[in-house]
Amino acid sequence: MNSTFLDASPELLRAVFDNSLTNIYAAQAMRDVVTGQIIDFNITLTNPAFRQRVGFSDEVIRNATLLTLFTEFIESNLFARYVAVIETGEPYRGEEYYPSRTAGRNWFDISVTKMNDGVVVNFIDITDYKQAREQARQSANMIETLVDNVPVAISLLSPQRSEDGNGPITDWVFERVNRTAAQLRGLPIEQMEGRTYSDLFPEATAHGGISVLSEVSRNGQSEQYDLEYRSDGMSGWFDQRTVSFGDQLIMITQDITVRKRTQLLTQQQADQLQATLDASISSILAMTAIRNEAGDIVDFRMDRANRSVERSLGRTPAELEGRTLLDVFPGNVESGFFAIYAKAADTGEPQQATLHYTDVNGYEGWFESSAVRYEKDKIVLTFMNVTEHKLAERLIRQQADIVNSVLNATLTAVATYEPVRDAEGRITDFRFTFANQASLDMLGLPPEELYTKTLCELNPPLRNSDALMQYVAVVQTGKPATLERQIGKYWYLVSAVRFDQDGLLTSSINVTEAKLARQQIEQINNQLRRSNESLDQFASVASHDLQEPLRKIKSFGDLLADQYADRLGDGVDLLRRMQSATTRMQILIRDLLAYARLSQNKLSDHQRTDLNKVVGDVLQDLEVAVSEKNAVLNVSELPTIPGDALQLRQVFQNLLSNALKFSSPGKPPHITLSARAISRSALPSNSGLHRSAYWEITVADNGIGFNEQYREQIFGAFERLHGKSSPYSGTGIGLAIVRRVMENHAGIVTASSTEGQGATFRLYFPVQL
Repeated sequence: MNSTFLDASPELLRAVFDNSLTNIYAAQAMRDVVTGQIIDFNITLTNPAFRQRVGFSDEVIRNATLLTLFTEFIESNLFARYVAVIETGEPYRGEEYYPSRTAGRNWFDISVTKMNDGVVVNFIDITDYKQAREQARQSANMIETLVDNVPVAISLLSPQRSEDGNGPITDWVFERVNRTAAQLRGLPIEQMEGRTYSDLFPEATAHGGISVLSEVSRNGQSEQYDLEYRSDGMSGWFDQRTVSFGDQLIMITQDITVRKRTQLLTQQQADQLQATLDASISSILAMTAIRNEAGDIVDFRMDRANRSVERSLGRTPAELEGRTLLDVFPGNVESGFFAIYAKAADTGEPQQATLHYTDVNGYEGWFESSAVRYEKDKIVLTFMNVTEHKLAERLIRQQADIVNSVLNATLTAVATYEPVRDAEGRITDFRFTFANQASLDMLGLPPEELYTKTLCELNPPLRNSDALMQYVAVVQTGKPATLERQIGKYWYLVSAVRFDQDGLLTSSINVTEAKLARQQIEQINNQLRRSNESLDQFASVASHDLQEPLRKIKSFGDLLADQYADRLGDGVDLLRRMQSATTRMQILIRDLLAYARLSQNKLSDHQRTDLNKVVGDVLQDLEVAVSEKNAVLNVSELPTIPGDALQLRQVFQNLLSNALKFSSPGKPPHITLSARAISRSALPSNSGLHRSAYWEITVADNGIGFNEQYREQIFGAFERLHGKSSPYSGTGIGLAIVRRVMENHAGIVTASSTEGQGATFRLYFPVQL
């Protein structure tokens, strides 16, 4: 800055004087007309800070004397100080105690300077400082007294070396300790002497304490430091000094917790004061009005600025002083600031405003400004940049508007309540405090009427109900709750949470259609359950009533073929055809019953089946067919999965028997079983499966295969790709059973093939149900 306030005009100095935080006044000596001795003072000039301090108006002060206003002045020795300054001409600066009987703050830093036959007095309140200093003085006196009585902890330590006595120092032994040292450690003297440092102070030892002591002994120099120690029976700040004494050490420890706290408090207060000065948000700008020939204010010249303007305006004082306001900040006219500055300069009335500023240079922001005239056409501005606060307020309002719009636009009924308590503090009801439009529509009441009602007044059956008890539990425990409530003819799913410590917030969705749908589903499930029971009964009857006649026909046919074949002649061929048809019928009935009996119930994840054992049992059953066909089987390690062992056996029984059955003529079957773990992303498209991890079990053969166009058709019941005259017999039920079992196990089966080159079936089982 090129200039200071000290070389400014008297008017500017007066403005600064009036705004000073220092108490300032001038007093003229009143002398005895006979002796010429000073007997009192007339106070001739005061600043606002002084008047506010003493609680007297300017008029009261001018019409009284110093001693009539402040009767304790002679007792305080201040009167004598003032007289000495006038008589010697030597200024006085010092701390003075003023014995006020009314004010609680009595210590002041006073500067007294002679002016003509009077004094100019500046003073500030230093009571807090004096009290802190007095506390520090008392602490110092206490420490001095303690030192006189050997209050410090003094210990004599000897080194402990390895067994031969010449090795490195491994520890230190307390040979002698004084009472303070023992008290500091919290042990009797006899329980400290003779013990090692590591034994008495394991925490310090863990942080290198023995090494520090050994280094002092090795260098022969003293070591002093402050440390905070809160372990091993000690807690506080300590001044630790260690002195080498021959081969021994003298350790002097003093508890400086009180002093450290005072230092930290003093430093904290100093840091806070410095931070306040460095980060002041108040900026000051002194300006002079510039008028045109008509006498109208057309601009202001910026005369003086403090350093805080750089934080508010982004310009240093040197960049502002001497320039005009509208040259640097042209947006002042449109923003409205110029008008309030001009009004303050014209009328002398202080002006305050918070306005938004923007200009063609791209500078903008919100400012809170105060303008005061201190001389004709001269004003002092005090202002702060409050842009962030304004933007935050705007954002909060916008967010509140958005929340209100969302709440009123949503179909979810949202409401908040405050609890209604009885004389013993128990919650007995809830009163509405807010309801969005959906809630108002649901309840059919306007807000002004709803907010006077309680829940139980609107719905009397709710009183003492489980729903009300759940609401009470939500408020008392803070645990959310979800429940279904019927209001009128509609059903609502209500979510309740604690709100604002002691309130309740509910959000309700109309689930009437879903409720009715669930009821219909339950009815359908009951009907389906009854149908399944009937089907089970039918399967039981069919198992007996259909297979028993067939067994008799087969038995009688075998008897005829064995005992009467010679007599039947050509009838033997008819008998053989009848027996073949009977066998096919038995197989068909058996497969139909197996298909019908497959359970539709969900499997438990606790049912675990080892597929290695399942496949092993199946291969034992097919051992004859494998041997007859000279089949080659390669079976990899298979996983253990959640599933029913009997149903899974049917899957592999059908797939492996088909692989053996549909082998190419003259070519030994080659069958491969393998397994791998896959993620959901590796599943076939449109699989309809939703779990995260699956097992893919592959069964591949080199048989006759099938046309790809039939890859879905083959899984249908009674679907056969070969006619009755084909050498490949079967009922067409096997692969339908495979698909049904896979559905029961929350999986799928796929098939792929090239006709004449074999077929591949892939089974996808979830790792967890």
